[in-house]
Amino acid sequence: MNIFIAGGGRVGSHLAKLLCADRQSVTVIEANPDEAEKIDYALDVSTVVGDARSVMLLQSLGAGGADLFVAAMGNDEVNLIAAATAKGLGAKQVAARVNNAMYVESQVLYESLLSVDYLLSPDSLAALEIANFIEHPGVLATEVFGRGLVQMRQVRTLANAKADGKALKDIMPPGSGVLLGLINRNGDSIIPHGDTIIQAGDHVTLIGHRERMDGVQRLFRGQEPRSVRVAIMGGGAIGLRLALTLDDKIKTVKLFERREERAAYLATQLKRTKVVCRDGTSRATLEQEHIDDFDVFVAATGDDERNIMAGVLAKEVGAKRVAVVVHQPDFAPLVERLGIDAAVTPRSSIANSVLRIVHQGQVTALAVLGEGQVEVLEFTAEEGAPIVGAPLKDCKSKFPRGALVATILRGEKVIVPSGDDEVLPGDSVILIASSESLEAARKLFLSR
Repeated sequence: MNIFIAGGGRVGSHLAKLLCADRQSVTVIEANPDEAEKIDYALDVSTVVGDARSVMLLQSLGAGGADLFVAAMGNDEVNLIAAATAKGLGAKQVAARVNNAMYVESQVLYESLLSVDYLLSPDSLAALEIANFIEHPGVLATEVFGRGLVQMRQVRTLANAKADGKALKDIMPPGSGVLLGLINRNGDSIIPHGDTIIQAGDHVTLIGHRERMDGVQRLFRGQEPRSVRVAIMGGGAIGLRLALTLDDKIKTVKLFERREERAAYLATQLKRTKVVCRDGTSRATLEQEHIDDFDVFVAATGDDERNIMAGVLAKEVGAKRVAVVVHQPDFAPLVERLGIDAAVTPRSSIANSVLRIVHQGQVTALAVLGEGQVEVLEFTAEEGAPIVGAPLKDCKSKFPRGALVATILRGEKVIVPSGDDEVLPGDSVILIASSESLEAARKLFLSR
C-alpha cells in the first residue's frame, strides 16, 4: 500500500516503523527538519520536511493517490485539517489522531462532516485496553475469529499455576481443542513445540474452540476472582475515560487526582466514582486509603516515571493487580520485571488500529500483539494455492520461519491442525506470523 503519515513524533515514527516491517510503502511528512532527519536515518521511508496542511505540498507529493493517509501530529485540529485535505485530493482512506473528548464523543458526526474515515484517540484506546484488563482478569488481549466459533486470548502465566514449569505437550496434548501458538518471553516471541517449558511470566497466545477457552486459560492462571474494587491514579484524559467506562460496571471505583481544581471538575463528571484529591505516588496515601483492599490499581497519569513508581508502591502495599500507562514503549519490559501486571502504551494502541485498517481489505479478521511484531489474521484459502490440498507436514520447506497455521475452520468444524491435516479450498485459515513473515506466509494460501 501507498501510505502517508503526517507527523514524525512518538506516534508517527512508531507507526512508520511498524508499517516498514509490514513491507508497506511509507512517506512521512514532518515539519521539524531534525526529526525528519532522524526518521530518514533510522527507517526505510521517504521523508519530507513541510506542513501537512498545505494543499500545494500534498498535491506535489501525490497524497491524493494514497491508499491511506494518517495525520498523527500533536494537535487535533491540525490533524483534522490535514486528513480532510488529503481526502479532498483523492486519498482512498484517511485517519486523524485526536484526543479532545469533544471529537471522540461525536466521532460519527465529525467523520461524516469532514469526510475523515477514522478518528483515532490514543487515550480512548488505552482506556479501553485497561478496562478489558480489569473486566477480564488475566486476559491481555482477545479477538474472535471464524464467525464467533474461534477465539484468541493472550494471557500471562502465573507462578504456581498448573502450567508453570511444565512442558507444553504435558499440559495441552493433541485433542484439547486449543492451540498455544505463541509465547512472548522477556520481549522475545517464540513459536513453541511440544518440549517447550512454560515459565511464570510468559505471555501465551491461545487459539481454538471458544467454549473450551476458559478451561485451558485456568491452566495458566488458576481460578480468576472478579474485580469489584478499582483505584485509578490520575484524572487526565485516560483516567477520566477509564472511570467513565467503569462507573456503572464496577462496584467501587476510587480516582486519585492531586490537582484540586481538576479533582473538583472530575467529581462533577462522575456519578458513582469517588474522587480523592491526593497524590497516589505517596506510600502514606496508599496505606491510608487501604489500597490493599483493592482488586486493581491503575496508574494513568501522563508521567511514565510517576506511573511506574506508584505501580510498584501499590503492589508493595498490597493491591492484587496493577496496570500502568507508559508512553515510552521501551519501559514496558522493565515494568513487568518490577512485578507490575500490565503496561499499556497509548501510541502502540493507535498504531495497532492503523495496522488493522491496512489489512482490512485482505483478511476477514486481524489481531495485533505486543508492539506489532506479531499478527494473527483470518483469510480464505483459494483453489490452486501453493500448499492447499497437501498435508501441512509436507509443506515445512515452503513455510517461512516465524509463521504457524493455528486453526482451520471448515464450515462449522473447528480444526486445531496437526501435521497430517491439510487446508482445502474455501477453508478459513487463522495464521500467526511475525510481521516479517506475514505476507510470504499468506501468499502460500492464495492462487497465483
